[in-house]
Amino acid sequence: MKMPMKKSLIVLSLSVVCAVPGLAATVDRQAALDAVVAAEKAFAKTAAEKGTRAAFLEVLAEDSVVMVPRPLPGRATWEGRPARPSLLAWFPVAADVSLAGDLGYTTGPWELRPKGKEDKNVLHGFYTTFWRKQADGSYKVLLDGGITCPAPPASATVVKIGKAVPAKAENPPQVEEARGKFTILSADRAFAKAAASRGAAAAYADFLAESSRLHRDGAIPVVSKAKILETIKAQSPKMIWAPIQARVASSGDLGYSLGNETIGTEQGVYLRIWKKQADDSWRVVLDLFTPAPPEPTEVHGRKTPGQP
Repeated sequence: MKMPMKKSLIVLSLSVVCAVPGLAATVDRQAALDAVVAAEKAFAKTAAEKGTRAAFLEVLAEDSVVMVPRPLPGRATWEGRPARPSLLAWFPVAADVSLAGDLGYTTGPWELRPKGKEDKNVLHGFYTTFWRKQADGSYKVLLDGGITCPAPPASATVVKIGKAVPAKAENPPQVEEARGKFTILSADRAFAKAAASRGAAAAYADFLAESSRLHRDGAIPVVSKAKILETIKAQSPKMIWAPIQARVASSGDLGYSLGNETIGTEQGVYLRIWKKQADDSWRVVLDLFTPAPPEPTEVHGRKTPGQP
């Protein structure tokens, strides 16, 4: 069976993460980061024990989005899929969390054996998942997407999850959240304008964080600003994009933009993770693009857009 996929992106309404009631002035970010990483690992463990479909339905938030590759409602998408014998395994190699501890993301390699653990046909890729803290203190998946790529070298799968430094919230959560959303959208549009007027390489030089990641379908992720700029310059593609959705932590320091993008002649969807820097500017820490499939496809397992 195949699931029809349109090249055009369903326009999602602009929205933000709900403010966390009773947010304390000081948040233990290390505990929050540890909790997000633990939630990701528990997610993978459930998938190994109960199957991918069951695992997703346990962790997807009611308003979650999955990129397959165009964004679709998460729960409805997975509820409409049958359980399969496939074995999907993954683990996080990088993660971060907001100052408020209410929003975080993880990224890392996945591998899929479509017919189960004995299947010699193994597919590979990298996932990116956003997690949102719930009222009961648990974390649920807010957004899930990813790329396919060749089997990554060992150097690409080394865990580098840093330490989180406690920080004090300067403004009420609702103020930071609302301001952050529109600032991210403004930054993303300015990024697109710079790419159109001065070229992609120059724009990326201005908007990338020093510690950043480039995820492109079919290629091993590129890590660090310097290496990403080398990649962009070598490809020298014309890039055109426009954001259609942004979500931001209640502390207004971490979030993402999502939208349509054309790279060269290839149309698809992008996910861009933004983090506020010490100088109050927003910089991209992860840039993901996945092309729209040329033919109707069905996603086989976790974060495998466009796979047969």
